[in-house]
Amino acid sequence: MKGVLASASLAPFGSFEEATKFLEETALRSGVRHLSYWYLQYVDEAPDHVVWVATYDPDYMSLYMKKFTPLGDAVIGRVVDKNAVIDWVEWLDMSEEIYTVALNYGITKYGISLPIDSGGVEKVIFSVNTNSDSKNWNEQRGLLVKRFRPFAKEFHVRMTGLVKSKHLGASIYMI
Repeated sequence: MKGVLASASLAPFGSFEEATKFLEETALRSGVRHLSYWYLQYVDEAPDHVVWVATYDPDYMSLYMKKFTPLGDAVIGRVVDKNAVIDWVEWLDMSEEIYTVALNYGITKYGISLPIDSGGVEKVIFSVNTNSDSKNWNEQRGLLVKRFRPFAKEFHVRMTGLVKSKHLGASIYMI
């Protein structure tokens, strides 16, 4: 992980493409593989309005939404249920099928998912995926949480207008 995350202005994103580009630039600058933002608004305990902006390959994102969705992802379910940081390595046994597909798209098992307090009933999750190894992962995991929690909160604030607008963009998936 290189450098310090620069604080972006709090100007709202003008488009989902702009938000995606910002995540791509941040991932590159900070030396992580992928960044991902989920906004999940629930109705009757199921996601009704879902926004997903990420640096993942669009083919992976499409396949994920067809085959798994947030309802079938144990990591997302655990973040939502427990409102706690989830270490992907600890959840591989429950998400083995998702991990097998993700690995084909360059997504490693070394990642975290953070709940972000949205101040409302919706659920917001921010994930960071990185190259690591078993030897260094525990230390790196703690650093990722420390570095990306404030960034994730700021990113969510900048996304709020777009999320509520419901205008589709190239990197957004809505249910």
